[in-house]
Amino acid sequence: GEIAGGETLVRWKHPKKGLLKPQVFTSMMEDKGLISKLDRYVWRMACEFLKKLENQGKKISLSVNISPKDFYYLDLYREFMGLVKEYDISPAGLKLEITESAVIMDVPKQAALIEKLQAEGFVVEMDDFGSGYSSLNTLKDMDVDVLKIDMGFLKTTKPEHLERSMTILNMIISLSKMLGLSVITEGVETQEQVVKLSQMGCRIYQGYYFSKPIPVDQFEDAYM
Repeated sequence: GEIAGGETLVRWKHPKKGLLKPQVFTSMMEDKGLISKLDRYVWRMACEFLKKLENQGKKISLSVNISPKDFYYLDLYREFMGLVKEYDISPAGLKLEITESAVIMDVPKQAALIEKLQAEGFVVEMDDFGSGYSSLNTLKDMDVDVLKIDMGFLKTTKPEHLERSMTILNMIISLSKMLGLSVITEGVETQEQVVKLSQMGCRIYQGYYFSKPIPVDQFEDAYM
């Protein structure tokens, strides 16, 4: 019944086509080498918002996404340390979301980077967990803090697969506890799902059941 945090998302206000979702334009930005510029802009906006709330005596954490190419184009340690120092905010308030695909090509190098960021107080989340082909193997080598379970588990293609999906979810939640990790289930759309996940031991949820993506001013009015 309490808000645990928010995730910063990006939309493009196109002058003719209206509001565009990221899957429409991010691949183009990646091809043109612009994705890191966009990500840096979103990270900065998140820090500005966190500082604004802090000045109002309000506290919340925001998750920001790190694109796979950011690991190669940017010095991520320097970027994030620079931002928290510039805005004078706690690193723990800016949660860093990575995907398995972002680190799989060079696990030792990225694991060292994650450990370095964690040592400074950042919380690292593995996004879309369960959507890759070697998630468990990656988890063995990547010492993340939070698992964000892919929404695909709650969107089965056949009704008869729902029970199998719930069984897998239950195992992932149990595994996360054994590893000392927090877990967030994405794609939650019904109260029934909330009840089932709660019974499995999940305590944090994200999805349309609570809110669709909304502009930051609406988020502030509704939840802050």
